[in-house]
Amino acid sequence: MTPVLVSFVLGYLVGSIPFAYLLTRNVAKVDIRKAGSGNVGGYNAYVVTQSKGMGLLVVVLDCAKGFIAVQASLWLFPSAYLTLGMALLGALAGHNYSFWLGFKGGRGLATAAGGMLLLGPSYVVIWSVVWLTAKKLRYDILASNLVAILVTPPILWVLPWSLVKTWIVVRVESGTFLFFGCILSVVLLLSHFDAVRDIWKDTRSKGPESSSSNT
Repeated sequence: MTPVLVSFVLGYLVGSIPFAYLLTRNVAKVDIRKAGSGNVGGYNAYVVTQSKGMGLLVVVLDCAKGFIAVQASLWLFPSAYLTLGMALLGALAGHNYSFWLGFKGGRGLATAAGGMLLLGPSYVVIWSVVWLTAKKLRYDILASNLVAILVTPPILWVLPWSLVKTWIVVRVESGTFLFFGCILSVVLLLSHFDAVRDIWKDTRSKGPESSSSNT
């Protein structure tokens, strides 16, 4: 198999470990897929168990999946950025569509953050700052996620490359990194499709009311 395929499959196997499902099943005796939002991730683990410690533990473990997938690929293919990127995309595919859970899972934000700690910490920093700003402006969690996902790539494009490339583990050209950052944001956006759909429906349902109230 080619390095790209090996990295993707390796990433998928690591990412498919459903920590949120396993922990909530054993601790709270509940199937997280059928409770709360049904999302197999840290926030829903917190909602289902009402334990901040449980939610944080799931986030850390999901983050570790992305980190481990990229690090394992780095050991095998030490200088190919896009190959390492495929390991992270594989981990996201595994997390979001785990074969252990009938190809269901979470949204992949923590897993993406873990991998980007190696592939581009600047992405994680900017995403976090934008998310906190959106939350401060009273956006809900899902809306804050979407704002951060959409705004992060343009910010990376306008920042000096000397700043953006800080702490990336392998040499990479600016165009390659920025392209991968866009691909990553698209993948994360697709994992929020249900949230986008709900926001769109809510906006359309409010449209006629707003129009009539203004006349």
